[in-house]
Amino acid sequence: MEPINIDEISEDFQIDFHRDLIDFAKEHDIKLPKLTSGNGMALSVMSHNPNKYWTRSDTDKFVEKYQQDTKDSIQLFNKHEQRGLKSSSERGKNYLVFPYELSKKHLMRKDFKYDGTEEQKFEEINKLKSTIQHDYIDVPNENWELGHKNPDTTDNSSNNLVLQPPIQGKYRDNYIFLDPLTKIPTPKKCISDVKSGNSPYTTEQLIELRDGLISLGL
Repeated sequence: MEPINIDEISEDFQIDFHRDLIDFAKEHDIKLPKLTSGNGMALSVMSHNPNKYWTRSDTDKFVEKYQQDTKDSIQLFNKHEQRGLKSSSERGKNYLVFPYELSKKHLMRKDFKYDGTEEQKFEEINKLKSTIQHDYIDVPNENWELGHKNPDTTDNSSNNLVLQPPIQGKYRDNYIFLDPLTKIPTPKKCISDVKSGNSPYTTEQLIELRDGLISLGL
């Protein structure tokens, strides 16, 4: 794997994706972005330069040279895993695995079906809708409560307060609320879940989290 050299890039990437990528995408039913978009141009230039990695400095230069409108150039190069293409797991180095491989995202979506009949699926959906309606929608305004977004701080300012229906009260000691509905576990809760075997994270994700915190000097 070698670093990309922006000055040596062939202009072919502006014409179309590399034939290898087109064939792989067609074989595995992967939808490629429009070539005129920032994501499309980034994916195309990566396909024409296999076994080359991109740093943030490279992506900034690319965006400037080809006048792509984006607030964060690296986002154009590191999101192709979600599209179905296996990509770099090396910190600071962005590239597509070549020869091409399917990402976990694609393998998870492939042939995904609800384990039951269509009637059972709709019945389950209606149950979920009913629960949401009862616990969130139909709760009178006067019954909503004011709680802390982050229970581990002493901040009582409005920045750390959130309005919620009572059902959310049972989560307040162990979760940080990003908004009235979206929550993430506090560090203590996260560690407790890992120890008890109830963590939603895979081992790989926990290692990624650990290494990311270490790289920040924490």
